Amino acid sequence: MTVGLQWKPVTEDEDIGVVALSGVVASSRLDAGLEALLSSGHRVLEAPNVRERSASGYLAGEDSRRLEGLRWLLERGTRTLMAARGGYGAARLLSNLPWSVMVERGVTFVGFSDLTAILNPLIARGGAVQVHGPMAAVGLEHSHNLERLLRVLRGDLVGKTLFRFRQSQVVRPGTARGHAIGGNLTVLCSLIGTPYEPPWDDGVLFIEEVGEPMYRLDRLLTHLRGSGRLRNVKALISGSLRGCRPATGRTSLWGRMLEETAPARAPVVVGLPFGHGARNDAFPLGATVEIDTGSGQISWRS
Repeated sequence: MTVGLQWKPVTEDEDIGVVALSGVVASSRLDAGLEALLSSGHRVLEAPNVRERSASGYLAGEDSRRLEGLRWLLERGTRTLMAARGGYGAARLLSNLPWSVMVERGVTFVGFSDLTAILNPLIARGGAVQVHGPMAAVGLEHSHNLERLLRVLRGDLVGKTLFRFRQSQVVRPGTARGHAIGGNLTVLCSLIGTPYEPPWDDGVLFIEEVGEPMYRLDRLLTHLRGSGRLRNVKALISGSLRGCRPATGRTSLWGRMLEETAPARAPVVVGLPFGHGARNDAFPLGATVEIDTGSGQISWRS
């Protein structure tokens, strides 16, 4: 199956909605991110629950309030929704999200980490291209992240190079073409066996992680491989491993683990600038991408 979803660029006069479906949002970081977004010329709409805290202390409002915040933005016709932050909480809402409405309206989410649980089901359901990238309170303080995000949202990178990499980052050489899927490794594994899995077949799988020791990463990859979901994946691409221990020897060990995990002949590349690191280059999920390790690049081919 090839997804190759259609991409409708965001116009400069379109609103961007900020939604909080996961963890508690730090107001100071959110304010800095909103200021950066406003400087881009877009009007920003903030969901009513964005600055709330649930009784549990770790969610941006109770489940019902986080859902109400999303619906509030959809009722106003907002097509581009940026997550305030990740953390945890999106998975609690999956069975109650207005999937058909979001697909029919071509809603695009921007986010990463916990938003993996929303980005992938939307493309699996035939929705719009989604954007793996920085969030309102996580990453927009870096000007290069905002500039890159705007280039993706406005369609400037369609048909162009998304990532360049050195030959030292190539674990297994080759060429491949498929639809981009993926995100946070832990969240991806948690979706297996649910109705919210990515469209694995013919996918180019992008993964990243934060704060996990290497043995846990090994466990996650072993589970992913054992599930059979990677049987028809075309390539495996790794981003940031910020805070994953130990740092010494991590790159070579990670490369071997990924080579064991990827299907035979699927290209494997490590160390691309996406995920929880300071540099978090936005890229499209659901769009057709092409990888060529000989030229050291991944391109958007929709």
